[in-house]
Amino acid sequence: MRLIHVLSALGSIIVLTGCDSAPQSTTVVYGCGALDVEANYSEQQVELRFGDQQVALGAKTSASGALYVNQKQELEFWNKGAQAQLTIAGQPYPLCIDKAQLPQQFSARGNEPFWLVHVNDHSASLRQPSGDRDYPKIAISRRDDTTQNVWKIELRSDELLEISDNICRDSMSGMPHPYTAQLIRGETTLGGCAGEPRRLISGASWQLHASALEKPPTIQFMSDNSVFGYSGCNRYQGNYQLTGEGLSFNPLAATKMMCSPEQMSAEQKLFEALEQVTRFEVGDNGNTLQLRNNGETLLRFIKAP
Repeated sequence: MRLIHVLSALGSIIVLTGCDSAPQSTTVVYGCGALDVEANYSEQQVELRFGDQQVALGAKTSASGALYVNQKQELEFWNKGAQAQLTIAGQPYPLCIDKAQLPQQFSARGNEPFWLVHVNDHSASLRQPSGDRDYPKIAISRRDDTTQNVWKIELRSDELLEISDNICRDSMSGMPHPYTAQLIRGETTLGGCAGEPRRLISGASWQLHASALEKPPTIQFMSDNSVFGYSGCNRYQGNYQLTGEGLSFNPLAATKMMCSPEQMSAEQKLFEALEQVTRFEVGDNGNTLQLRNNGETLLRFIKAP
């Protein structure tokens, strides 16, 4: 069985993709899900930094977009403005988004009373029990703030959607979301969350916290519902399910190596804990991950360097 362990294979294959043209800014920090990628652009190359990796790529002719290549390391980067696509060892990563920008498409929602806003580039729509409304043209601005990014989306003169990049917990399900939202309508402010919860955990490699093993177990979620990692002895892979109700894992497949009793015991405990997971929580500005069974924390991870 062929297992993909991406971050340990960075020296062999790395692929980044996107389209159109390089950003005007010389340095852009992208959030590829939970993985931060810094791109330093110059006229004929881009230097990428993520984790403890630093790789330079040269410009290459492309039918469309800004394409950069490092053939020796089988590495490509092809971006479009504020967005790019990352692929490592044939594994697509979450869409990479300039962290100073909002995604072109996202949803924000709140409870009691329920409201749902879909934003699609320069238009939006509002769904609520009292009636729906469409906004064919919206204006988006970003407020300069030293502690957080805050965007104001003017739906119309008396309606404003404000988004900040603070992690938000849904008031009913407790599910974490990457953005906090406020829908402001005249004198009324309705709170809520925005963005895809999957982006908080996917892309990055997570390392088991306080492991007694010399090489700690890891876990890595991808946006196609695949999951893989190192169990303390073997490599494993499988699929996970993330819904509005929580997080769960399908049966995982692993290689069949024999290791020391300590490693085998740690591996068994990891797999038993993963079978019981019902939800997740993130903290420390997205740098720590807890896998839980309802209110009980089963596994604690930190973002791997």
